[in-house]
Amino acid sequence: MNHRWIIVYDLETDGPDPSTANPVEIAAVPVNPRTLEIKMDDTFEVTVKPPGIDKDAYFTTGVQKTIDWHASTRGCSSADIVGMWKKGKSQKVAMKNFCSYLQKYHIEKDPVRRIYFTEPAYSGYNVDGFDDIIIRNMCDKHKLDYPFAKMGNMDLLNYITYWFENMSEPENYKMDTLKEFFGLQSHGQAHSAISDVVDTAKILVRFLKFARRQVSVDKFKGSFA
Repeated sequence: MNHRWIIVYDLETDGPDPSTANPVEIAAVPVNPRTLEIKMDDTFEVTVKPPGIDKDAYFTTGVQKTIDWHASTRGCSSADIVGMWKKGKSQKVAMKNFCSYLQKYHIEKDPVRRIYFTEPAYSGYNVDGFDDIIIRNMCDKHKLDYPFAKMGNMDLLNYITYWFENMSEPENYKMDTLKEFFGLQSHGQAHSAISDVVDTAKILVRFLKFARRQVSVDKFKGSFA
């Protein structure tokens, strides 16, 4: 039985390559592991100032393309995006704040209940292939302890793939397509980190509740006997 908090998180970045991208927004929301309540009263959100943004050399063709994409999705100018990023916290401070926030959601070891891992489990959309790589890079860069569990994490993309891989709908696995498929209205500004984590958390909880009901109907124990 899972007793570890689930932290749904998302990064907005200044590039599409997780090995080189800088986070420009970090957002997170906790999910209670037993009740599956989304803890909306304790969300985390920070804008991060990318290193080097005050110099012309920062604005490579790739970075500028990403800035223009952020501006297009939010209905503002590229200058507005740059201005917002420049006002953000330094990368080191933002990461320290994020790790401190996650520390609140560690649990105590309890051998009686077989609780040996105390860190929260992470969730998000394609976090395994993108966001988690960046978080690990940032922790290494700023000499911070990795803040999440090393096993038992829940990438929502895996759930989507498991359940829909043999279905004609949804037509693709883009988050915007999935939200339309589920009939989910965006929470706030689309493609902002905080909006994406809340929407992702809602879909994750939908799947977890479904799985808990289903496992009580289809018995797995002894099913190969």
